[in-house]
Amino acid sequence: MGDREDLFQSFHFFAASEDLDVFEGALLVASLVDPAEDLPAARAAVASLASRVRELMAGGDHPIEALCQVLFTEEGMRGNQESYDEPANSSVARVLATRRGMPITLSIVTVEVARQAGLQLSGIGLPGHFIVGGEELPDETYLDPFDGGVLRDRESVSRRVSTVFGTPLSLPEEIFAPDTERAILARLLSNLRRSWERRERYPEALEALRWAEMLDPEEVSYRRERGLLLLKSGRTGEALAALESYVGAAEGEDADAVRKLIGVVKERGLTSGAAELVVVESAEKKIFTLEEARSLLPKVKELTSEAVFKFARLSEGEETEEERQGVVGEWAREILALGAEIKGLWLVDFDSGAGYYCWRYPETSLEYFHGYEEGFAGRLPLQ
Repeated sequence: MGDREDLFQSFHFFAASEDLDVFEGALLVASLVDPAEDLPAARAAVASLASRVRELMAGGDHPIEALCQVLFTEEGMRGNQESYDEPANSSVARVLATRRGMPITLSIVTVEVARQAGLQLSGIGLPGHFIVGGEELPDETYLDPFDGGVLRDRESVSRRVSTVFGTPLSLPEEIFAPDTERAILARLLSNLRRSWERRERYPEALEALRWAEMLDPEEVSYRRERGLLLLKSGRTGEALAALESYVGAAEGEDADAVRKLIGVVKERGLTSGAAELVVVESAEKKIFTLEEARSLLPKVKELTSEAVFKFARLSEGEETEEERQGVVGEWAREILALGAEIKGLWLVDFDSGAGYYCWRYPETSLEYFHGYEEGFAGRLPLQ
């Protein structure tokens, strides 16, 4: 615990700075993934790669061609397709050692090597993907480190993201704006948290969330995420406090869904043993294509409509609260058995592997998606 707390304090001190160094912050995250990670070796690796890029530039190579030659042709950096969701892929130190990673860590390494070679590039977070942009690249062209450094125009980027989500998407122009340093590190921590969460490593997931909160203490959605994680951990009292804090600060339909979720847990003083009524993730992880999710939606709608009807028929009062909990609990078990995930009362998500297809009763069809970081409030329409 002492080492973890020392590491947290280091990140706390780092996050308090006005100007953040993304690569140094990512190295701290690498230590969170593996406290024994050799950070000096990672720094030396980047310096060596940047030196090789400068040598090619001095010999007359175009700067971007020199960068891609070193990182993607000679070093063979690219996405880890085989074990994409492994926690190690959230470590830039592991990316430098193995030449494999996820889009955001590969992009952080690419931007840092470019910076040390004298090039100005920036990270751009998209729904389900992460790319590199900057004035060094041709106009409206972006570098995709996950796909081996291929250069894409905006149409190609849209097609790439559409492939991730399984349906054609039109990405608005503003989505191509560079991310801030804090946003990049928050997304990196979100990826790590979800990787640990899927492995039911809840203490580690909660720690990653604690780090993310240091980057933006005013972000209320972290309170919701903390509450849901605590529910999964069986720490119901702490979960309720976090969820109530979220509802007190948030607005909109998502807050309403969480408010109803709190009611199911709180009315009868549920203990951790009854948390199965509100567990928010299926026991058996399932990844859906859009076609699979839409084909399953009629069953989800049927189960949810029946549950809503039963729930509404029960009168208010302590004597019927147990029955109301029973209705919600049975609905939750049936939805989870289908492989979908529950993010609130009558709110169902289908994991695409890069974000969620999102449905909320009484919507008639599955027409929205959001990335892992955005949540219900960040839903975008599918075409």
